[in-house]
Amino acid sequence: MRSLPLGISVAYAPRGPLVPAERLAEAIAAVRQALARERCASLLCDPEAPDDPQVRASLARARVRASPVFVQPRRTLLVDLSKGDEELFAAMRKKTRQYIHKAERAGVVTEESRDLDRFMKVLSSVGQRDRFAIRSREYFERLLAVFGDRALLMFARLGADDSGAMLLVRMADRAWELYGGWSGAHAEARPFYLLKWRAMLRMRQLGVRRYDMHGLAEGADDPLAGVENFKLGYGGEVVEWIGALETPVRTVLYPLWQLAARRRLARSAA
Repeated sequence: MRSLPLGISVAYAPRGPLVPAERLAEAIAAVRQALARERCASLLCDPEAPDDPQVRASLARARVRASPVFVQPRRTLLVDLSKGDEELFAAMRKKTRQYIHKAERAGVVTEESRDLDRFMKVLSSVGQRDRFAIRSREYFERLLAVFGDRALLMFARLGADDSGAMLLVRMADRAWELYGGWSGAHAEARPFYLLKWRAMLRMRQLGVRRYDMHGLAEGADDPLAGVENFKLGYGGEVVEWIGALETPVRTVLYPLWQLAARRRLARSAA
């Protein structure tokens, strides 16, 4: 729940409701009904449901529509970590395999650490180079505290220079790459290629079987298009979900959501 002025709120279910696709409309309607007791303007959901015409038809009948808000990735890449090293490696593009070996020959070291300052330094370099804002240190402190040992910070360094970092979380048999990137240092050694491969192996060691690279581009003009090409080099299956859905909870308050709260929620939840 996110609070708005005048005691009004909006509700967001990041990857829910967790029900089979054929019951999605029914589940959203039930959540909406439960929220009706609150001064809630709207319910936004980002379920991992297939983009199926029958599902969309049932959602329309339940007054649930596609939302223009982008919070969770609609497209992602899932890698099956139940496979062995050789099978995983064979599924990669040739250039990706070559760059992993190049990083190993160059002496790139990958390691785990809970040193958040190291992570923030790398992430700041990534943000400055690619011109995007990064979360505060306090945000990452909370994230690490909430996930505990299910959160992992991994680094790639050459000598004393950290050239890549990743923050991953895992739940049950699945892991997600949430934040990270390449600092821009030691480009010739391809450190981030090795870091991502080692992260996959580490997650498998911890019991993960589905490795989620957390987001692919929505088209050729999407800023993630170049990142998508890099991710696809590791093999895996491209998965597309139905996307964000919204429904009014209190109809009289819904225009407030449409006018301003959508953007506010998207910024705070992303």
